[in-house]
Amino acid sequence: MTPYGSDRARVDGERIVLSSRLPKGWTARVARTLRRSEFPGTAVLWEERYFEVIEARMLPQGGVEYVLEPWQEHHVMRVVQQYDEPSEAARLAEHRAQLEREKKRQSANLLALLTGHLPAVVQNSMASDLGLLPNRITFVSVLGVYVALVGVVLWIVTFMMRGAPPPVKLVLLAIYLGIENTIRFAIVYTQSRPIGSFLGLIAYTAWWLATGRRATSPFKVEKGLDVRISETPEERKLHDSLILREPFLTLLPAEQQARLAERYGYAYRGPATAMAVLILVFASIGVASSIHRQAVVSTLIAAALAGEQVVRLVIMRQRPMGSILGWLVRPFVRKLL
Repeated sequence: MTPYGSDRARVDGERIVLSSRLPKGWTARVARTLRRSEFPGTAVLWEERYFEVIEARMLPQGGVEYVLEPWQEHHVMRVVQQYDEPSEAARLAEHRAQLEREKKRQSANLLALLTGHLPAVVQNSMASDLGLLPNRITFVSVLGVYVALVGVVLWIVTFMMRGAPPPVKLVLLAIYLGIENTIRFAIVYTQSRPIGSFLGLIAYTAWWLATGRRATSPFKVEKGLDVRISETPEERKLHDSLILREPFLTLLPAEQQARLAERYGYAYRGPATAMAVLILVFASIGVASSIHRQAVVSTLIAAALAGEQVVRLVIMRQRPMGSILGWLVRPFVRKLL
């Protein structure tokens, strides 16, 4: 049996011990126990012969050693892995691409003071490709700008301590950095999303144009952010308005509730009972507190309101009934009538 790439093979009877510098993702056989049955390892097709991975162990010096045996006929092949020159070449290419991505990821993290100024769409694209956290990159760049801002402020203070007016350009720079960076900090802290800077946008746009627009466009709209929400139909608006005001409609006179039922299919039973019980509870509390304060007028008003709710609860078992509070809610439901 001929190994491929940098692999090395050693034949031990019917077994073949294959040493590989790179993991292949093959799984070893799971031995049978009293609680579980035997589960075969990865099926490997090697030079028109099928083998089973019975053992996979890491080598001290790096790499993996796979022990293969001829496939047993009573096992079912669920997934078959090819072991040939093209598959090994593809595995090597994927390994190199992964190393390249890891290298870029580390570089992007190390250069977060600069990459955090790139437009948000570019930072999100980098995060998808390299496995980064774009909001953290932005946060690092924000901290870097604050450090630079402290230096600019101290520079201005040195002019003031010498009794000389600080340069106007220096003051404007401090104001610009303070305002922009505070806005960026608020966005990344409260929304956990990346945000670039104006200078970063200008620099990246110039580089993007210089490279023939082959990189991610700084003006690209990310997926999910360009969804257009259509205008809500008038019928839907009325329906939503009815649902929102439904508890208050139960306080209207019976004839107006009948009109709503005929026009919109309004049903009074559910919200009417809940609303009457709620008013009854608060009115009872009002009666108790008014008696305690010896407020006669408040006691009479609260008692009348509580009594009305008791009567409404009895009558509403058969038909709708309004309340003396209906005049309060009518201005808010006028467009439904």
